[in-house]
Amino acid sequence: MGNRKNIMLKKDELKNFCTYRLLFGISYSLMVPVMPLFFDSLGISTVVIGTIVSLYGISEMLTQIPFGILSESIGDTLALKIAIAIIMFIPLGYTFINNGFLAGSLYVIQGGIFGMVAPATFSILARSVDERRRGQCTGFASAVFTFGGGVGAAIAGFIVSKLNSYNLVFYLSSIGISITLVYVMLKIKRDKPRKMVRGEDDTLIDIFREIKRKRLTYKIIVISGIAFLGDYIYGCIITLFHFYGKDVLGASTAYTSSIISIYLIVFGLGAPVAGWISDKIGNKKQILLSFIIMNLSLIVLVITRDIKLFTVFIIVYFIGSTFLNAVFQSSLSEFGNEYKIKGFVFGFVGALESLGFALGPLISAFLYDINKSFLFPGLLAVSSIVTFLYIIFIKKIRL
Repeated sequence: MGNRKNIMLKKDELKNFCTYRLLFGISYSLMVPVMPLFFDSLGISTVVIGTIVSLYGISEMLTQIPFGILSESIGDTLALKIAIAIIMFIPLGYTFINNGFLAGSLYVIQGGIFGMVAPATFSILARSVDERRRGQCTGFASAVFTFGGGVGAAIAGFIVSKLNSYNLVFYLSSIGISITLVYVMLKIKRDKPRKMVRGEDDTLIDIFREIKRKRLTYKIIVISGIAFLGDYIYGCIITLFHFYGKDVLGASTAYTSSIISIYLIVFGLGAPVAGWISDKIGNKKQILLSFIIMNLSLIVLVITRDIKLFTVFIIVYFIGSTFLNAVFQSSLSEFGNEYKIKGFVFGFVGALESLGFALGPLISAFLYDINKSFLFPGLLAVSSIVTFLYIIFIKKIRL
């Protein structure tokens, strides 16, 4: 009876967590896909836009590890509330700005604040999943956020393309994030800070020793590499795809906005299925299968200029990356039981994810400025490197 009650509790916790992620996904993603267009409207060049997005990623990266450790000290729920309470004011700031430098500076600050959200979110997810169905649970949790992101991106794309109003997007984003904060305060169960539970603090040396003792080094490297790749390509897509679609494919803003929305919606709809499959076939096989699908799709995207063929294969690529993300989420959530190191691991993996988001737009904008056709060859090169890294370490990790 007690075990059944615990499973039901886990279901309630996961339901509340997923509702929070859906609300936040819609609200925050109202901003994300339109920011390059907003910067462009202020007269900022493509290379500078890529630099700004990269600085956003660096700012996000720098806050993740320290805030991951802090969330373990003060409790992940309190840490999440603090981060959301600050970030809800950011969209309003853009409504008062008509200067490229100030807009870019605020976006960099936004990255640092968003970096505060991730470690606490990973921690809450890790304690909310049913361990017997980890892949399905993390897949569903990932689905609602990315599906919400797709909805937010679609709404923002419609508002900008049809109403030409960035301020309306920013107002809606701020209101949505405020609603998310209220929901978190009411529904997300508070945890006890680790110092209250264990009565001790661990130094970085203690954490590294624990990682080495449990032979988790290579697993962390692989998970971090997958995280890096995911946000490297995501950062490139949201930053440069509007321009690539127009300059190389001859497509409209409505088309490029719809592709970004499809990117997120495919993640949302496919994540539970991908999580279920990873539970059945194992994480190692699914990672390899995902890399094969992604790299073959990127090869086609490098070559083709036909919009119909491009659309088909970029969706195939999205499916492959959805399967890879499901394994990433599932494997990362396993660290929720490693109380001594989980705050550091969540922060470190999040930092590598942010580094990908930082380097992706910067490198790709540089290549794009040299030759507009270099965008997808650059993405293929990075994907191939991470694939090779996984092949090297495949026998040394337990996934």
